[in-house]
Amino acid sequence: MLSRADLTGIRLPQANFRPNIATMPSRVPLLERLGPLYVMVICILLSQSLEAFTARQIGFGIMGKMTLALTGLATLLIFIPTLLLRTRSFLFTVWVNLPFLCYTAIALCSTVWSITPSDTLKAAITLMCFHGVGLAMASVFSWRSIWVGIAWALLLLGAGSVLVIPYDGIMSGENAGAMRGLWMEKNAAGEACAIGALACAIVAIADRNPLYFLGTAFMLCCILLAKAMGAFATCFVALSFLIFTETIRRGPVRFFMGGWFAVSVVAVLGLIVATMGLEAAGILGKDTTLTGRTAIWPTVIDFIKERPLLGYGFQSFWEEGTVTKTTVMERANFEAHNAHNSYFEMMLGIGAVGSFFVWFGILRCIFQSSTALVGGSDARRFALPFLIFGLLLSLSESMLGDSAGLAAFVLGILVPKVALSHAISKGHFKG
Repeated sequence: MLSRADLTGIRLPQANFRPNIATMPSRVPLLERLGPLYVMVICILLSQSLEAFTARQIGFGIMGKMTLALTGLATLLIFIPTLLLRTRSFLFTVWVNLPFLCYTAIALCSTVWSITPSDTLKAAITLMCFHGVGLAMASVFSWRSIWVGIAWALLLLGAGSVLVIPYDGIMSGENAGAMRGLWMEKNAAGEACAIGALACAIVAIADRNPLYFLGTAFMLCCILLAKAMGAFATCFVALSFLIFTETIRRGPVRFFMGGWFAVSVVAVLGLIVATMGLEAAGILGKDTTLTGRTAIWPTVIDFIKERPLLGYGFQSFWEEGTVTKTTVMERANFEAHNAHNSYFEMMLGIGAVGSFFVWFGILRCIFQSSTALVGGSDARRFALPFLIFGLLLSLSESMLGDSAGLAAFVLGILVPKVALSHAISKGHFKG
């Protein structure tokens, strides 16, 4: 029998509890160590927070130019290490992401039939840069670097939003008292903080670091300060899904029983909301027009019927001075700047043809992510909470129909990253 003295100096091997989010690539360890910081910087540059706050202080004419400048800087920062260190991985990521890239190609081609060609061209170039940056980040950085970098960026921007509350960080007018922080308006702030809450929760679970749950709580408080109840509700659903699946995924029986329980609960809640109709909005303290959404949607649908296949040109429908925007506002008696629905927004911009590739890419991403839910430690499953959040919030916001914006940026990372991880898990590629 071993005595205490015999055990001196013996170190038991540590169990590898961490999933793939924490693995370190062997070929570029320095880049991986710097990965979270790198991702954080790029995420801040493409968050549209810096230009929004600057434009409010200097003048709104600078916003478009500043967005292009920051997008160009982010593209340069990521493509240098990508081409130097991961060219083969980048090219393969492009290959497995071709269906989603068709979305970018159609957006660019829509310049031909756009009602405002110059605006469509600018938006399409921005979209190409956003998707290019996403592809490069997916091929260079690990899952851990991506999620930790996003969490750090949004925690920093969230803290900055709170600090600028005395300096034009609060909205006036119709949404008086709502925090917009560094962003242009409250819904953009709520959307960003919701993504930050999800990123913090994912890092807390995957990296076994519960301190990040404090970041989730802080982000949720920021959403409440922004009075973005849609973002709060959809973020809560996504967080519930994340915690629930991480709890039941340790065995097929628990997963099967828990999965059917979750489906039953969602079905019952959906039936209740559908039965109540617009009365549900009143219970939540919202007006029955959902802040003008139901007033503009009928007219938007009429316009979609006029050009169902190709739309009116990417990001052209809501340009100032266009007949389309003016008509919608006159009929709805409401000042609208977007469709407040990503599904409608896609149809207006690139029609059914372009929308098919967008939603095909997203649905394929959902399938490839869900195959990693049961057992194993494949980190691509952590894309699912964001996809659920994005698809739900898209019912009331045009977040996934933008050429820029934080949600579009994160989607442009996750879709190719999931495709690459899925190909690696099947043995189709070795990084």
